[in-house]
Amino acid sequence: MVMPLLYGLGAKDFHEPLGFVILPCQKCGTAGPFSVFSAKRKVTFFGAPTLAINEQMVIECRACTQRFGVPPEMQQEFRAQLLNETQVIQRMRAINTGAPSAAGAGPNFYQVLQVDVAADPEVIDAAFRRLALKYHPDKTDDPAAPERMRQILEAKDILSDPAKRRAYDRSLGVGPRTPAMRADDV
Repeated sequence: MVMPLLYGLGAKDFHEPLGFVILPCQKCGTAGPFSVFSAKRKVTFFGAPTLAINEQMVIECRACTQRFGVPPEMQQEFRAQLLNETQVIQRMRAINTGAPSAAGAGPNFYQVLQVDVAADPEVIDAAFRRLALKYHPDKTDDPAAPERMRQILEAKDILSDPAKRRAYDRSLGVGPRTPAMRADDV
């Protein structure tokens, strides 16, 4: 009886992040940051090392999550345009405001309200109420309270309106959120 050398097979896709590029999406038309990654299909033969059988550069629109393969002749051009997360945020702010953004231009609205980017509207409202009570000029003697309260009000205004929030998230390079599961959904 002859025993086969390879007696099992498994395959898995791996995505290695490479950076970001700013382009208009061919599907949704939104101009914004695209995630760029190397998509690899690896096959594992049990008893043998893992082998990469396919590799392609892929870009993903962060607004509509559509993915596009980059042709081999354009990959060098994309690699030359790659940006890190900080550079993307600065470029998107410059595009949206029409002026260059300085590094460390201040906290974003999520940081102002001390909430996560995926926070539900109820969480944003609760954070606003908590911070408004703490920093309202009538409630504190802090000389920075009026400025802090203006920031809190502006953050709530943007993050409470779904359309404004989507636009703001795109300016930060945040992709679409999937609704969080609640305990009663299970």
